[in-house]
Amino acid sequence: MRHRILLMLFLGILLSGCSGPDRIERRSYPDLSAPPPGAVVEESYRIGLGDALAIKFLLNPELNTEVTVRPDGKVVLPLIGEVAVSGLTLEELRQTASTKYQNFVNQSRYGEVLKEGDYFDLRFIYNPELNIGVRIPSDGSVSLPMVGEVKAAGRQPEELRQQLIASYRKYIKKPDIALLVGDTTAKKIHFKKSYLTIALTKATAQEVFVGGEINAPKLIKLEGRLTAIQGIMKGGGIKDSGDLSRVVILRRGYFEKPEWIQTNLAEPLKGNSILNDVELRGGDVVIVPKTGIAKLNQYVREYIRDLLPIPGSFGVSLQYYIEYPVWAP
Repeated sequence: MRHRILLMLFLGILLSGCSGPDRIERRSYPDLSAPPPGAVVEESYRIGLGDALAIKFLLNPELNTEVTVRPDGKVVLPLIGEVAVSGLTLEELRQTASTKYQNFVNQSRYGEVLKEGDYFDLRFIYNPELNIGVRIPSDGSVSLPMVGEVKAAGRQPEELRQQLIASYRKYIKKPDIALLVGDTTAKKIHFKKSYLTIALTKATAQEVFVGGEINAPKLIKLEGRLTAIQGIMKGGGIKDSGDLSRVVILRRGYFEKPEWIQTNLAEPLKGNSILNDVELRGGDVVIVPKTGIAKLNQYVREYIRDLLPIPGSFGVSLQYYIEYPVWAP
């Protein structure tokens, strides 16, 4: 059975050498930022390709939608269109959606002003014989009893109501008017994120790859929590030639930005520095290097190069799409 995994590798000049037993070394490309102190902190779930999301508005149920993240990492939301979501946490997407809806309302005044085709009722509290329901025609003006043509499109309902009160005051003694918009009239969008909920309804199947100096390099389906040591054991365990003190994890970081993580897994096996046993995420590539390798970065680069059925040498900022299994029967 064939599987497919996407590896996003930007191979630059890596720093060799191993970190201390209580520290996990990180390198992010192309910035080569300094590694953070201490062990890796567990992070919130980040939205991936194929994930299903439920987006609901507390006060605007007409905008509720369920979407699946497309292969390009985007979803389509009502009114605002495409939004890039891959790599975001659910909370980050809430903020992003809130901001985009706010910008949409500010630019279009959607739900704040009447427009052509909108329907509204005028109710005269003390003169019910003047009650009327009207739909705004294409020219934006409505014809009303006594006052004639009145521009309605592009005006806020309350603004129009106040104008009508002033206009009818010339003809009736107490023009107390209520303006009621119809069901087809666009409602005000409550875009603050406190009115917005986003839930992950289905996570797409995730896989990790373990390779290098292990007995059975393979793809592993990610079901629940899986650490680097557990992944290596599922790959048949380490060979005598493997070096657990310098294990490398290649990872798609925030917004698909590749990361290099080097960790010492020899210590957790001794009962020390348990946090060095990094929890794996979908798309991770775990590589156990050979013992005695002087240039770890060179080994990783050559291992990936030999793994790929692609000729040529590696340089900076190369992107590869790899189809597995290499070892499948």
